[in-house]
Amino acid sequence: MAHYRKGANAERELIKILDKKGFAVLRVAGSGVNPLPCPDVVALLAGKILAFECKAIKGKYLAIPHRNMDEESGWATLAGAIFVVAWKVPRKGWLFIDAKHFHKTPKNYMLSLHDAFAHHTDLEVIIGEQSQL
Repeated sequence: MAHYRKGANAERELIKILDKKGFAVLRVAGSGVNPLPCPDVVALLAGKILAFECKAIKGKYLAIPHRNMDEESGWATLAGAIFVVAWKVPRKGWLFIDAKHFHKTPKNYMLSLHDAFAHHTDLEVIIGEQSQL
């Protein structure tokens, strides 16, 4: 239950961040056990739709099962949303990563913490407040 609470708290934190930026935001409770594919957090603002897969994982690697990543990115495509993996790293904050930076292993899509820091995008760039430098 502690892992669930940690993840749910991280999702709620992201919702507050996006709300302060003016987005209409919702958290899909139980998204990991829902029989239909759905992201953890959806944010909408003036026609912009963002779909977040949220992870609050301590460690050097993030692994997302093929089925989860494929179904959620497919959901985002169908909805016309931008799909983003949001990794909450303890004592470092949020890293927002495009799924293209993950590499495929036999069971999961994997990303090292090192690569996450190298390839993350600031939230302000994703939401259009700032341009990529």
